[in-house]
This record gives sequence, C-alpha cells and structure tokens, in this order.
Amino acid sequence: MAYRAGELRIDDPEAGELRVAGDGYAAAGEVVTLLVSPDVHLLLGMSEEEVTGAARIEQRYREALRHLYAGGEWRPPQVDPAARSARQEVEREVGRLLGGELAARLRRLSWRVRGGDALLDEDVADVLHLTAEQRRLLATVAADNEREYTRVLAEAGAVRGRGAAGRSSDSSGLRGRARDADHAGSARLLELLTPEQRERFTRMQGGAG
Repeated sequence: MAYRAGELRIDDPEAGELRVAGDGYAAAGEVVTLLVSPDVHLLLGMSEEEVTGAARIEQRYREALRHLYAGGEWRPPQVDPAARSARQEVEREVGRLLGGELAARLRRLSWRVRGGDALLDEDVADVLHLTAEQRRLLATVAADNEREYTRVLAEAGAVRGRGAAGRSSDSSGLRGRARDADHAGSARLLELLTPEQRERFTRMQGGAG
C-alpha cells in the first residue's frame, strides 16, 4: 500500500526491496514518486538521460499542482478530480520517456504498492468495468480514508510537540498506526470489487515487475 508521507520501504514480490518517498504531492507508490527512486532506476535499468528526464517530469507535475491549488484549498491530489489531468500527463510523459514495456512495468509496480488506491485511476476503473455506483463509492471511501490518515498524522504531530521524552517509541508506534490506517483503507476500497473484478485486478498487478 502507498504509505503517503515519508520513506516507504517496499518488499515487492516481483521487484524485491525498494525505497521510495512520498509527500503531499504524491503518495510513495504513485508512478511519479516511483519514477525518481534510485532503486527503481536500477530495477528498470534506466539510463542517465532517462533519470534526468524523470526528474523533469516530476518537477513539471509539482509545478502543475502548485498552479492548480494556488488560489484555493489544497486537496490530496489522488482523490481530487481537478488533479486528474496532471496525473494523466505524467503517465503520457513516462510512456514517451521509457517506452511501452518499461512504462508498463512501472505501472504494475505502482498498482501492487498502492493496492486499493489504484482503483481511483481512471484507466484501471475502465479495464475493470467499474459501475458508476462503484466509482461513486470508491470516491467516498477514499475521501474517508484521507480524513483518517490526516487524523493519524495530526496525532503524530501532537506527540512531537510534547518534546523529546519518549519521542522515539511514540514516533515508532505512530508510524505503525499510519501504516495500519493505510492498509485498512486499501482493504476498504478493494472490498467494493466483485470477486471477478478482484481477480482481474490481481492479474493486472502481476507480470515481470
């Protein structure tokens, strides 16, 4: 699942152990964050030119979001329809940069890491033939998940604000709670699929990662 903030260490069944980082612009498992992970560069055998191109794609994505939210309230981009065009542009640019085969490997890795969050991707929803009602419920549950995750992070901030005493153990416990909240949120999204859709999504996540 895509642990949204900070570094995520992925033990992927296909790709092995990888390190990626997420922040308010994109969760750790999204294509745009995987794209700039040195571990993913090695996994995909990316050239120096491709690594440079990947950094430029990420920068353009961040600039697009800053422009989008400059005059209003920031929303988590993964659940904001207004950010969809910026996210889709990343997908197109990645395809042009890496070519179809490597871009497909990167997308499968993202789907495995993100779990239920990947169901919010328009192309994934289309392939799974999600109904209008399923899409509506996914959006509702995803928004609820974001609120829960924000609540957990707020608690972490409160712990840090109380000072250094006991900070290490408290911080470790709250990181675990954040991961647990993320996994639980993914499970709630996946529960909205039919058994046939769940099986197909599992197949989509596979392949030579």
